[in-house]
Amino acid sequence: MVAEPVERSWNEVQSKAARAAIGAGVPHAQALAFGTMVARLLADGGAATDVAGCLDDPARIVALAGAVEEAVEAASVTDDVVRVPVGTKEHDVLAAWLRSLPCQAELAEVPDALLVKLELRAPNALARPVRVSVGCALWQVMEDLAARTYVPDSDASRQMGAGAGLMDLD
Repeated sequence: MVAEPVERSWNEVQSKAARAAIGAGVPHAQALAFGTMVARLLADGGAATDVAGCLDDPARIVALAGAVEEAVEAASVTDDVVRVPVGTKEHDVLAAWLRSLPCQAELAEVPDALLVKLELRAPNALARPVRVSVGCALWQVMEDLAARTYVPDSDASRQMGAGAGLMDLD
């Protein structure tokens, strides 16, 4: 029996995906951007397998983040369309990543690339849904990876500041 997808808030999906990427070994800046992309990808009906595949290969996340950074840099010096090379495996993820940027992004597909027009001064007008559907298997993968980042539960960790509301403030 296949478990039904669960509905989570945009922020919950975004933060869990970012924490999972950090748990997989992705640097923080790229992990935060990855979290935003995951929320956008899933909200737009993208495949959970694309997200899981990225989490299985942290170098892929870093490479995709680099491609997006290069596209933004290129768009900052030209008003022309920017060509972003992309493999078949990365197509949907890279497109979602570009659509998740805080600016307007127009995308067109050509063989082996995305043609991207970024309006860096115009805010992204895509709506963020209140709830995002996440498959149970993907949610569990993200939970497991995120758990790698948690401080172990102990008196010593609490004395050092871990745990909300558990410190004696007197």
